[in-house]
Amino acid sequence: MVSSVGMSMGACGIRAVRTSDGRSFTAEWFPSTDPTPDADDVAHAIRAIVDRPDAPQSLGVAFPDPSYSAALKSALVEEYVSEVHIISEIAGTLEQLRADPAFPYRTVAVYDLGATGLDLTIADIESGTVYAATRSTDFGGEIVDRAVRDHLLSLDILAVPRTPDEQTALLRFSREIKEALSTHEDSRTSDGAIRLMDRRMFEIQVMRPAERSAIALHDLAEMSEIAPEAIVAIGGGAHIPLIADVLGRYLRLPVVVPEDPEMIAARGAALYATRIDSARSAAAPPAKRSAKSLLTPLLRFGLPTVVALGLFSATVWPDADAESTLTGVPILTIEDEPAAAPTSTVAPPAPTVSPTPTPTPAPVTAAPETQVPHHETGGYVEPPNPPPAPAFQLPRIEWPRIQLPTLPPLPFP
Repeated sequence: MVSSVGMSMGACGIRAVRTSDGRSFTAEWFPSTDPTPDADDVAHAIRAIVDRPDAPQSLGVAFPDPSYSAALKSALVEEYVSEVHIISEIAGTLEQLRADPAFPYRTVAVYDLGATGLDLTIADIESGTVYAATRSTDFGGEIVDRAVRDHLLSLDILAVPRTPDEQTALLRFSREIKEALSTHEDSRTSDGAIRLMDRRMFEIQVMRPAERSAIALHDLAEMSEIAPEAIVAIGGGAHIPLIADVLGRYLRLPVVVPEDPEMIAARGAALYATRIDSARSAAAPPAKRSAKSLLTPLLRFGLPTVVALGLFSATVWPDADAESTLTGVPILTIEDEPAAAPTSTVAPPAPTVSPTPTPTPAPVTAAPETQVPHHETGGYVEPPNPPPAPAFQLPRIEWPRIQLPTLPPLPFP
């Protein structure tokens, strides 16, 4: 499998994963100045990847919405980058699930809880068909961050931020606490003296929006009239243990949380780019040489190349010494030094004279038996037999015979 890179958008940066076997992935992060990276940020990251010595053979990008795709194509033109496969994030997710041999389900409900909102999708993995989809901004990673921030401010252990920079720093600190509570029971200050927030309090803050999102997913599955076999929780919010518990309780379906759920779309984009490029390479016909490229050796090397072609053609067509059926003239061969053709001399015809009495011929002594018999031809000397044909000759060319139609007679008065 060739090396490929897949990319997707995250909060304040771009995720990039690289794979060479389709199973193991290495991740890289490209930070952006804005909370949500735009198309220019993605194009700059792609330009940086393709300029490296280990540039991948295939590259795919998973975009969050259709308008992002058009903007990204324009940005790639500005960066002089081509052959980038752009797909939606849900298509990248289905591509990764389809490539996983351990995933036993076909129809799934995808629960994608990201930083800016929640995407719900009912889709078929094998065909890639999306039966129903919706997006909500009532629940997301940023809403959870603000809930943690409000709890910290209610403890009176942090000062109220007064500048935009302080607000941004406090939200970043709240995000770190949220991520810590995904794997720990509580979070404390650096000296361990003050408990900032425990998991029970955190779940109380996010319980109501998590239940509303589970109800919305249940309604979406009923509207699509396709019963999902399992729920796939992806995005950064899938790390919250409460999410899987609420979804399983409300929909009574198994909940699958992939490893690194926020990277699944980028992985699928890498696999998709590899699959498409491999299919194109297998279906591409062999390159055809133009007439100019075929004549280049003859124009560059001249007669020796023609001789080599003659030797090869004689090997392929051993009956090349036959004569042309069109003209009846033996086919010419080209050699390094052409041999001199045999010539014959024909005497001019004798002048016409008046008849004279024919004298009686004298008796002629018989010639010895070893003498080659010959006859008089009036001065014509028969040429010797032509030399044998060279060993190698060009192949015989059969010219088509064209039968002209019979023209009707012209009416004359």
